[in-house]
Amino acid sequence: MKNLKNQGPKIAETKVRSSKGWRILFALVLVAAFAGLSVAGSTQAALADKGGTDGHTFTVTFTKWVISTTTAGAPLNMVGKVGGDVGKGPFVGEVLKYMPGDVTNGNITKIEALYHINGSRHSFTAHVYVTENDNVGTAVITGRVTEGWLEDAQVTGAYTVWAKCPMDTPGNVFGTLCFQGTLHIQRGDEQ
Repeated sequence: MKNLKNQGPKIAETKVRSSKGWRILFALVLVAAFAGLSVAGSTQAALADKGGTDGHTFTVTFTKWVISTTTAGAPLNMVGKVGGDVGKGPFVGEVLKYMPGDVTNGNITKIEALYHINGSRHSFTAHVYVTENDNVGTAVITGRVTEGWLEDAQVTGAYTVWAKCPMDTPGNVFGTLCFQGTLHIQRGDEQ
């Protein structure tokens, strides 16, 4: 027969060690859970707060080309590719107003358009105003994000017109002509 007289302290010691182990394990689980919430929370916050800290500028690169025109020959619909802070993805654009350049206005074309940026990380629509200098083949872009990531943020940018695009441009109604540029999206203090 076993001597049970000394078993009581051993059982109590085992239970204490066991509860210490569970307390340590529980503490580790809590730390991991809070760390996970913190990481998930910061990721969610980064998406929910429209893209980070006030005053930060995000850069989007694009190459676009025209796939349809109006009966007068003015650009109507555009497609292309984007990259930069939004990630790689497709570009889709719609020309809302088109005022071609001529000798009287110094060959400055004015365009109002919607740019739909669909990157792998972020997507948004920007309502933009383009002033294209037809003499030198460059343009300046201003506007605002109207929908999606960084909604209401200011948009600025520029592009260069390429007579022979450095990439394939399927469906291009102007042959090999394309437009390569950069958009800068400024997250302002008021957002």
